[in-house]
Amino acid sequence: MPELEETLNRYEIDFEIHQTAAPGHAGELARAARAVASRILVVGGDGTIHEVANGLLADPEPSVVGLQLPPLAVLPVGTGNDFFRMVRSPRGILGAVRALGEGVPRSFEVGEARWEGGQRHFVNLVGVGIDVEVLRRRSTFGRLPGLLQYLSALGASLASYRPIPLRVTLYCGNQEPRVLEAPVLLSAVTVGPSVGGGFVLSPRAVPDDGRLDLFHVRKIGLLKVLQYLPGILRGAGLKRPEISQLQATRVHMRRMDDRALAFELDGELMEISTPFLEIRVRPESLEILE
Repeated sequence: MPELEETLNRYEIDFEIHQTAAPGHAGELARAARAVASRILVVGGDGTIHEVANGLLADPEPSVVGLQLPPLAVLPVGTGNDFFRMVRSPRGILGAVRALGEGVPRSFEVGEARWEGGQRHFVNLVGVGIDVEVLRRRSTFGRLPGLLQYLSALGASLASYRPIPLRVTLYCGNQEPRVLEAPVLLSAVTVGPSVGGGFVLSPRAVPDDGRLDLFHVRKIGLLKVLQYLPGILRGAGLKRPEISQLQATRVHMRRMDDRALAFELDGELMEISTPFLEIRVRPESLEILE
C-alpha cells in the first residue's frame, strides 16, 4: 500500500483508496463509484474483479440510467489472476499506475449466468463438475501458491468425485443448437483461455470476439486425467474423443437426473440450488486500460 500511494502521488494522480471489509463489499464500492469515478484501479484477484464487474453492471443497468462506466486498471494480488493474464494489462505497481493515468481503454466482453431466481455476471468462468469439488477443498491447501494450490485440490478431489449426468445445449447465431448429453468430469464456459491460475482450457479463446468457449470433458478415469493434464498446463490444446471444445453465444445447462446443479463463477462457489443455468455473452461490457 505505501508503495502504491507513493507511485500514485509521483504521477500526480488524484485518488481515493477504498479497502474492502468483507466479501461482497467490492461490488458495493464499485456501484457507488460508477457515477463519480473517471477511472478505477482494482487491487485484487479474480474474485475481487468479479465483484467489481457485478457492481458496475448492477441494476439499474448503466445503459438504463445513462452512465458511461469508468474503465479499469488491474493490479493482480490474487491466487489465480486468470483475468489479468487474459486482458494482458501492464505488470506491477508502476505498470498499473501508468495504465490508470495514461492507458487507453479497450472493450472486453463478460458473461451473464441466470438461474432460477437470480442472475450474476462473470468475467471469465462458469464451472460445473469437479471444479466445484476443487473449490470446496481448496482452503485445505491455502498456504500453497496459485497453480499448485489448484493442482493439490484437484488431486484430492479426483479420488472421490462422481461424474454428474449433464445436458449442455449450445446456441451460436443461426446455427442449429448442439446438444451434449453424458456424465461429465468438467464442463466450463469461459471468456478467456485459462482458469485456476494456469489451466489453459481453451487456448484460442479471446475476450473480445463476442463468443464464449466451452471446455467439456466426459467421464474419464484418473490415468487419462494425468495423461491430459500436461497438455492443458502447456496450453497445447487437446483433440480427444472425450473432450469437446466449442464456441457459443448462449449455453444452457441442466442435470439429466433433475437434481440441483452446483456451480462456480470466477473461482467463487455459488451456494445456490438451481435446476438449470442459462449462460450468455455480453459483448463490450467492460473497458480495461492498457
